[in-house]
Amino acid sequence: MIMNSSVSAPTLSIRRFQWNDLETITTLMRELNYPTTLSVMRERMQDMESSPLHCTLVAEVDGIVVGKISLHHIVSFSRCEPTTQITAIIVAKEYQGQGLGKRLIQQAEDWSKGKGSTLLFLTSGNRVERAPARAFYEHIGFIKKGYRFSKKL
Repeated sequence: MIMNSSVSAPTLSIRRFQWNDLETITTLMRELNYPTTLSVMRERMQDMESSPLHCTLVAEVDGIVVGKISLHHIVSFSRCEPTTQITAIIVAKEYQGQGLGKRLIQQAEDWSKGKGSTLLFLTSGNRVERAPARAFYEHIGFIKKGYRFSKKL
């Protein structure tokens, strides 16, 4: 007996943000407890998308947006070379642990190098629920260094 079974693997693609991604991106931000609304995200994305110093990439699995990474290219007095900050990285809970975060980081590295950056960095909260994210960052080569100080204005 001949069986004709075809199994296809999910297709992952990483691409630049498009405006029809806005609602899904807003949902992803809320999933990680970032309080936001669709109108607030629209304003933020308009500011970022009009700047060559910012880049937002999305991860799609079979045409469905399941992750994002946002980047900010920085030139400062503290370093001779430009740097890139990851301002947000999110993978939908049901897709975590499948390599999507690592692929987003790889694409971020490529974009950053293209801008002349020699350092990619991010900040992460110290809340208990963020421990898996911090472990992920260290697992893929980020080094914990220093403290973050902030002051509400």
